[in-house]
Amino acid sequence: MECLKDKFVGGALLKGRYQTISPLNHGSFGMVFKAQDLVTNEPVAIKCLTKRSACPDADSDFAIDEKSEEQALHSRLGTHRNIVNLIDSFETDSHIYLVLEFCGQGDLYEAIRKGHGPLETEHVRQFMIELIDAVDYMHSKGVYHRDIKPENIFLTQDGAMKLGDFGLATTEKWSYEMTVGSDRYMAPEQFDSAGAGYSPAEADIWAIGICLLNILFSRNPFTTPTEADPLFLDYSRDKQSLFDVFPSMSQDTYEVLVQCMNLDPRRRSLEGAREALLRVVTFTTDDEDDDEYCGAESPNVATANREPLRTPSIQSPAVDTGAFPWAKALHGTTHLGRQLSVIPDDESYTEVISSLLSTPI
Repeated sequence: MECLKDKFVGGALLKGRYQTISPLNHGSFGMVFKAQDLVTNEPVAIKCLTKRSACPDADSDFAIDEKSEEQALHSRLGTHRNIVNLIDSFETDSHIYLVLEFCGQGDLYEAIRKGHGPLETEHVRQFMIELIDAVDYMHSKGVYHRDIKPENIFLTQDGAMKLGDFGLATTEKWSYEMTVGSDRYMAPEQFDSAGAGYSPAEADIWAIGICLLNILFSRNPFTTPTEADPLFLDYSRDKQSLFDVFPSMSQDTYEVLVQCMNLDPRRRSLEGAREALLRVVTFTTDDEDDDEYCGAESPNVATANREPLRTPSIQSPAVDTGAFPWAKALHGTTHLGRQLSVIPDDESYTEVISSLLSTPI
């Protein structure tokens, strides 16, 4: 069988049980497609990973070894209500197939982009607590995601969330793999070129805070948490500079973010974030006007009409990206005043995402 990177065949029967329906997503290591489980008569999502041995040498960088680490991670995790659970797995000479729960409402990124994400205070609270529950459970099993972002948070028909895509996850408690993840959701220490490494668990907690800001304001606070980003430099001097970036953010929301996005990774806390969420009265100063959840007519609340950026996952050697010397910031002596840095109005944060469904395969 040829290397499956760009081809999809609908109506094919896999393992005598799963009938392929349509592609859902496509990445460097393979493809995810929807299928029907003919035994349970339920839809499933199947992740097809290409084995390195099945690809030409030119494509070997976009394939996996014969043993799927992601499959092993799912076995280690078991099942949880807020994780996209593994139902089945099988393989051929050229591919490994992971049969996963199908989440009928797609991913959080699309929900935010279309204005269908959680808006009302109680729904935002419940959504974020479910995300924390998923991460807490995952960490208790010794698995660290390293790529938490709206594109990897999926929504079920009943509005619950499930964290998925463990392709970049690790079981190492301390990692020296820099710039692994999605840059807009990565923690500052993941860009540190000094080689000291970082805690993947603490990096996951940082990403939770960025996801909350995406849910509330449809955008990220920084392009990357490095010295090359003036907004992040503001934040490193004074965390309250977030109020300049998000003027309608409530103090309650800020208290949650402090638990997630502390520059000192050791001071980030899932339990602290959970407790802060339970104390939230309103997430934004205009929450009283938002009394809908997943409303079809909800306006896009992106600052300056900017849509959130679908951020590709990366796994590459450490490069010089103007990494912020985050460790030095913990011992700074001079407190600088708040400084508002402005993103130019003509700078776009929108990417054109081509749809597999509209492209013949």
